[in-house]
Amino acid sequence: MNIIFNRFRQIEDSHTREFGGTGLGLSISKKLVELLEGDIRVESEIDKGSTFSFFIPFTEVKITEEPSEIKTTQQKEYNWKNKTIFIAEDNLSSFYLLKNYLEKTKAKIIHTKSGKEAVEICTTNKNIDLVLMDIQLPEMNGYDATRLIKEYRKDLPIIAQTAYAMAEDAVKSYSAGCDDYLAKPVSKDKLLLVMSKYLD
Repeated sequence: MNIIFNRFRQIEDSHTREFGGTGLGLSISKKLVELLEGDIRVESEIDKGSTFSFFIPFTEVKITEEPSEIKTTQQKEYNWKNKTIFIAEDNLSSFYLLKNYLEKTKAKIIHTKSGKEAVEICTTNKNIDLVLMDIQLPEMNGYDATRLIKEYRKDLPIIAQTAYAMAEDAVKSYSAGCDDYLAKPVSKDKLLLVMSKYLD
């Protein structure tokens, strides 16, 4: 318990060897709590478990006026009832989230989990107005799928989505032919604002 918050330190037993880890998690947690002028503690009992708790000072902040930018984005309504949105996303939770975001826009939604199928659908269905392309797709990744789609439909807007929020991923997306790039998790306001650039 005296060393557990130190960097690269772990208890040397079978659990460590089995589950791995770098020994940085608790050190980072301690640093964050201290930056917030708080304290982190641990209580532990052999063969029963450990309880970690932290305490930080709380100061109530009174907001007298809501930022105008937030009001604008929340009040804006999008009507895309004559638009067809194609979502290439293999993670069903992510797909249902996007579908929920788009529900009030009245847009028609088409979905696939496969990069290869995304190419087939986009090159045969001329009614698709915009593509939300996940990068990590089975059979064919989003970069390759975008390149092939753009060969047939260079004016079809494709917005890349990736869980990797690294600068090089944005560069890769644009290089593959994507028109825009969104890092997951995507907020509803951000998604609709970016899509509106191509649909409105």
